Amino acid sequence: MNKKAMVLLGGLGVACIAVSEPYKDGDTVVFLGDSITHGGYYHSYITDFYRTRYPDATIRFVNSGIGGDNAKDAFRRVSEDVEAYAPTHVAIHFGMNDIGRDLYRIETSARMLMDRENCQMRYRKNMAALTAEVRRVAPQARLMYLTPTHYDDTAVITNAPLNWSGWQSVNQVGCNVGLSLMAGYVLVAAGRDGADSLDWFSLMNNFIGKRRCSDKSFMTTGIDRVHPGPLGHSLMAWEFLKHQGVSPVVSEVTVDAESVRVTSAINATADAVVSCGSGGVAFDLLAKAIPFPVPEEALAYIDEFDVEKHLNRETITIVGLLKGRYAMMIDGECVGEYSDEEFAKGVGLGFNSKTPQYRQAQAVFKRVEELRQEECVLRNHHSARWFYAKRAPVDDVRAFASWFEKSETDRNGYFQKFVPGYLEYWPRRVEVRAKLWNAQQAVRLVARPIKRHYEIKLKSKSETF
Repeated sequence: MNKKAMVLLGGLGVACIAVSEPYKDGDTVVFLGDSITHGGYYHSYITDFYRTRYPDATIRFVNSGIGGDNAKDAFRRVSEDVEAYAPTHVAIHFGMNDIGRDLYRIETSARMLMDRENCQMRYRKNMAALTAEVRRVAPQARLMYLTPTHYDDTAVITNAPLNWSGWQSVNQVGCNVGLSLMAGYVLVAAGRDGADSLDWFSLMNNFIGKRRCSDKSFMTTGIDRVHPGPLGHSLMAWEFLKHQGVSPVVSEVTVDAESVRVTSAINATADAVVSCGSGGVAFDLLAKAIPFPVPEEALAYIDEFDVEKHLNRETITIVGLLKGRYAMMIDGECVGEYSDEEFAKGVGLGFNSKTPQYRQAQAVFKRVEELRQEECVLRNHHSARWFYAKRAPVDDVRAFASWFEKSETDRNGYFQKFVPGYLEYWPRRVEVRAKLWNAQQAVRLVARPIKRHYEIKLKSKSETF
């Protein structure tokens, strides 16, 4: 965050920031935002965590993002996209469409600088009105204010298509500085309102800053410099979960091979312990969770962000083994070879792709992603409604269809192409949303832990598994 934003924080003063806490059984969480929420992944990665860490919990996650939206226009959809779900938690994320990105160019004028400042003032006013309206319609909900993410105006684009044009091809230099001021305001506003807050701007900006000196083309966004990809959304989700103080433990089990007994089992039950071969040990383990799945694009960064330590600790510790190397078998399948010293320190399995529980977690990840895409389509319908609500009878589907047929000549525009889907969806919206929610609940069946049989076998020099 830049110095001006820090002065804003210090000058206005931050009151008491609400203490974050993990979601619990029965909660409904609404993510209210723009396109970074509408078509984004961060909320589905948060969903992945809760589905795998707490498979018995019924927690509903709702995508209430609309591409192109801003804090001012979101006010008029609070009833439909927040109040209708009776949420226990609402996370609010705006700024990228409030900044006035067209005002940021290499060549500036006094008028442009004044317009930039006016955008900042309007953002503060509109965010204050929006958050007050959310509190009014959902007084029971805990609010989290999320800062805008960064705009990557320092990247050198090397993979642009030959016919690249339009707003995506323009580098709006200085926009990121404006977003830093908005981020500062969001943190101040959260303190003022007693809301929780999370600084995604600094997270993303610092991450990029560390790499920019050595790699000018490294980006966490697409070439539009705005929308984070799977890596960026992973960083956002990891920070969100750490901020909540979620349990880092999938399961942690310690077995004493010498006395043939389980000495510790955290978030798991281990039994049926027997000696196995020459100095080995076998046991059954039923964990209460399965590993937290991470998208392939983010795996290279799990060590940098201590993801295993903070979010994905699945550890098997075996003490009392004879000196040597051992194969770890799970359900008859070798998942790795480790020394007695490594077992005594604890072997982490959270990101071991050979384990059956890792594959089970990937099945959860796949299903949650399928449902994210389905919900994204529903948000497309809502975005058509949002776009036309000021000038057309969107509540009356027949009247709107007639109006659209007579008045709209461009049928291929971003919002226009969603209208046919909206006309079909809106009369059935309650039924469609209920069906999606039932499918989301069914993910718990995919995530339900399975009892596994572990064997720790001493290897001979010639033996392979």
